[in-house]
Amino acid sequence: MSSTLAAPESAVTSIADKLAFSMRNLPLLDDGATMEPLGLAPALWAHSKVYSTGGENALHSHDIEDHVFLVLQGKAHFSFGDGSTRTVREFEGVMVPRGTLYKFHAMPECGNLVMFRVGGGTIKDSTDLDPRFKIPREALLSRKDPGGQDAKGDAARNGTAARVTVFREGAFFAPD
Repeated sequence: MSSTLAAPESAVTSIADKLAFSMRNLPLLDDGATMEPLGLAPALWAHSKVYSTGGENALHSHDIEDHVFLVLQGKAHFSFGDGSTRTVREFEGVMVPRGTLYKFHAMPECGNLVMFRVGGGTIKDSTDLDPRFKIPREALLSRKDPGGQDAKGDAARNGTAARVTVFREGAFFAPD
């Protein structure tokens, strides 16, 4: 006769608890940028992004990843490979299909840029995460410059992400 031991009450986590996330209390910055994971599924990953200034300053595309950027604080100025631009303010966003050349920067007069970023694509192993950006490594490696060459997200030419992050003491997005 076999017996099954029930997990202790503290170890039981509901599906709702596992799937919920919050962007409340994100630290604001004096310099640099942050990108923190919020959720991960086999073909979808979500992050918070905070920029003190700057942004993703180098024109690039993602061969296998679609993106959504939703601005929650500040303003972002997006530029695209065809020369068109769009300034996106709070509670507005852009959807960037894979293969679309784009870049963006924060509008400095609006303070920190806080965004909800979602990426999605069909990849082989969504659990193989880049240690710095916490997105699937395969998706990160699909980032290309306009000439089709690899374009690292933390390269100096990309701007803020290459700088040291300096947290603003006692300042948070949507504090409790």
